[in-house]
Amino acid sequence: MVARALRSPSLLLLVLQPCAGAASTPKLRGNVAATPVMSITNSSQLTSYDEDTTRHSLNLAEASYCVDSTASSAWTCATCDDGITVDSVVEADGGRALVGYDSGQSALFVAYRGSSDIQNWIDNIDAFFTAPYNELSDVKVEAGFWDEYSSLSGGVKEALASAAAAHGTHDVVITGHSSGGSCATLLAFDIARGATDLTGFSVKSVITFGSPRVGNSEFVSAHAGYGLNSVRVTHYHDIVPHVPEEFMGYRHVVSEVWYAEDYDAAGSYTICNDSVDGEDDSCSNSCSPFSCTSTSDHLLYLGQALGADGAESPADIAFAVRQPPPTSFPLFPPPYAGAEESHQSTATWPVDMYIRANTTG
Repeated sequence: MVARALRSPSLLLLVLQPCAGAASTPKLRGNVAATPVMSITNSSQLTSYDEDTTRHSLNLAEASYCVDSTASSAWTCATCDDGITVDSVVEADGGRALVGYDSGQSALFVAYRGSSDIQNWIDNIDAFFTAPYNELSDVKVEAGFWDEYSSLSGGVKEALASAAAAHGTHDVVITGHSSGGSCATLLAFDIARGATDLTGFSVKSVITFGSPRVGNSEFVSAHAGYGLNSVRVTHYHDIVPHVPEEFMGYRHVVSEVWYAEDYDAAGSYTICNDSVDGEDDSCSNSCSPFSCTSTSDHLLYLGQALGADGAESPADIAFAVRQPPPTSFPLFPPPYAGAEESHQSTATWPVDMYIRANTTG
């Protein structure tokens, strides 16, 4: 898959080539060793990190854009690793999750697709909190992400129950890119707290790529309190991990691994020292508030292009991200005219987020 940016004064078009013809890093063949993706000594910093396991999760996340059937003939995308059985494809309100069995990790898996069009993007980032947990009244999450997660939740729970019976395990690896990362985070939290229809399941790992901030500080603390095997992967100046804004009360879950601009096989990432108290300002947040503007970085992780839904259309897929007016919303940073050329065309924010965030009491 190849991403191309076409720019007009008020509209950025991201044109994505279909998955089927994607040029990508090689997919993993054979079984992926069931190596823990990380080990941690406290609720924040990773002490070890397994990139092969992370890449395997990345391949599953990208496959969720390309695969829309449980038929074995559908498992032919550029990132469709061997050893995967897709038992269910859950779709609702524009969202999608693949559920099945990963023989390499001897675990079930759930892979959430990110937003594939502008309406999903606007719906998912609306900056409003909701408090969906009766027993945790102070824990709040972003309403659009909760809506997306909830629309898929019933189908995902049924698919997990069926897959557990078929494969004889209740261990689950969870992944997702973009808004799919927020769904992955919410599912891991629900499994950890023993939510209805999820008791008995165990999170083996949750690895997200370019996830937005999901909830408030109370959510982050509660999430960390379960000791989840969690990795939040970010890439250079990717814009999405910086929305919704911190000043609006949103925080990131731990633990971050930040990749440099240009991926290489060694030394291209930083294991960050983030915690429940805040992000590591020497990692992804180092570009805040004026340089975290890149959608091209959002569509490229570990050298793998992400985000085209080639299964739905053989043609190029385009979606638009509108830029906000330059002076209308003083609570938000203005467009980033000073961004370097490689990122200049990607300085964009959902205009609907600006409107709603500034018309709410």
